Amino acid sequence: MTPARRGAQVVVLGAATLVSSVLFAGGADGQEAIGSDRSVVMLEVPGVSLDLLLELPVVRGVASEGGAGLIAGGYEMLPPEVDRRVVRISGLQPDAVEEALADAISGASAAELLVVVVGSEPGAEAVAARDETLPIVIACCAAEDLLAATVEGGPGDLASLHTVTSDSTRRDGVVVSADVAATAADFLSLDVSTGGEPIRVVAGRPPFELHDRYLAHRRMTIPVGGAAAIYLAVAGLSGLAALALGGRVPVGVRRAIGWACLSVAMLATALLAAGHLPELTYATVVPFVALVTAFGTLAFAPIERRGVTLVPAGIGIAVLAFFAVEALLGWDAALTPFAGGSQLDGGRFHGLPNVFVGLLIGSSLWVAHRFRTGRGFWLIGAVALFAGLPLLGSNLGGGVSLFAAAGFWLAVRERERLGVWKGLAVVAGVTAAGTAAILLAHAVSPVATHLTRFEREAGGLGGVLEEVGDRLQVGFDLIARNPLALIPVLGLPIAIAAVLRPPAPLRPSLEASPAWRDAILVTLLAGVVAYVANDSGAAAAGFAFGLGLGGLLGVSLLAGAGKMGEP
Repeated sequence: MTPARRGAQVVVLGAATLVSSVLFAGGADGQEAIGSDRSVVMLEVPGVSLDLLLELPVVRGVASEGGAGLIAGGYEMLPPEVDRRVVRISGLQPDAVEEALADAISGASAAELLVVVVGSEPGAEAVAARDETLPIVIACCAAEDLLAATVEGGPGDLASLHTVTSDSTRRDGVVVSADVAATAADFLSLDVSTGGEPIRVVAGRPPFELHDRYLAHRRMTIPVGGAAAIYLAVAGLSGLAALALGGRVPVGVRRAIGWACLSVAMLATALLAAGHLPELTYATVVPFVALVTAFGTLAFAPIERRGVTLVPAGIGIAVLAFFAVEALLGWDAALTPFAGGSQLDGGRFHGLPNVFVGLLIGSSLWVAHRFRTGRGFWLIGAVALFAGLPLLGSNLGGGVSLFAAAGFWLAVRERERLGVWKGLAVVAGVTAAGTAAILLAHAVSPVATHLTRFEREAGGLGGVLEEVGDRLQVGFDLIARNPLALIPVLGLPIAIAAVLRPPAPLRPSLEASPAWRDAILVTLLAGVVAYVANDSGAAAAGFAFGLGLGGLLGVSLLAGAGKMGEP
């Protein structure tokens, strides 16, 4: 260590000791800052991993009295109301952590201590690996127990340590930055809004294996997702070319392209389901995605002879069944999906990821078109509740988008009876009623969700409008970072126009099956709503565009000039 760095650490430790002497002294000013019975000590260490932190005996001793885990989505400073009640030591290098932590614990006069050691920013290796998680070690117990644990240095076997969780994530081993502030505020009995939930220590090992899976996912998600996007682009462009060329394309080639267009739903499902694989390597993920896409789609080839649109209906049923099972499994695959939106990136920690909202929209409409209008409406409404209710999808934007799809389905199917204005009123009414039902369910839910916190902290209409503006800005930022996200945004209105005024190659299949035409139209319209209703709007609308266009091209190519058996 250089003399300059050692000198800087001496200054930091000296300042920390001075702060401790004031805050823990029990005088008038000290009592105002921190009560004599409870105190909070926090060390913020930049550029450190969980493994490195737990190699330090004193930190391992703290972990033995509490737990260790990961902070997802980055670390933010404590709110001022909480920060002034905390002994916070920032900017220490790892080799100075032990001395600072031991001095802070031994110098505390409070009977109970909350000790938190966090990684305040990622190191160079983490940045290179695109690792957006940070380590946390936390313990809350009697000061004398913590002091004894730091002297003993904790167990040598890291697997014997416990981990952490919170109601913000409902994931063992994972918390968010706001939970740190919420834990300190709860420990000190402060009435402060932090946007987080108190951290709990739970049985289970620290999340080393989960972190390894996350890093493997981060390495692979762009290549795998990029290859899937290229496949879909090739399938879509080939479908457009085959329709334009008509009879000049051999029947076998035409059918192959048609099946490729219809495979978008199974491909999207495979990209999510791959998160369940025991090991995330190219040797496991790529064959899995390819096989599920191919065989999952072609499994419905035998029912084609009974009606071409039975094929997308069968695929839609399979996709909806998968999502039902995934919800029962706690959305574990959403930790490491290969279509983007990992829960460990800090966006959504439980429930339906935004990127798969469009898949639910398209799949429900692929199925609904085989039913009478009313039954199709109730099916889409049930999927909307699944997407939005707590303990299920817990995704407000997804629920709003699907309720809009249900309203559009009624309005479009009954357009001759309702007309334009009554149809729009139906869409607005169904969407509003469904949204209210979701918000009410979250308000009374015994399990806290991001929606219950939003309802509690929104601050009236102004807060709601501000949140809407923030969500739209997130969508704009997503497009700015990834211009390819413009494809579904620009493609949706073009595809809608193609359904409303179909060119000659599309006209036979759409005229032969008005219900299928309406299902495609509503899928695309709901995709527009998904863009507006979700913060990552382009991602939420992406698969709605994919299933809308893929279904339109696929059925048209497979149907050819033959008759289609429709309900």
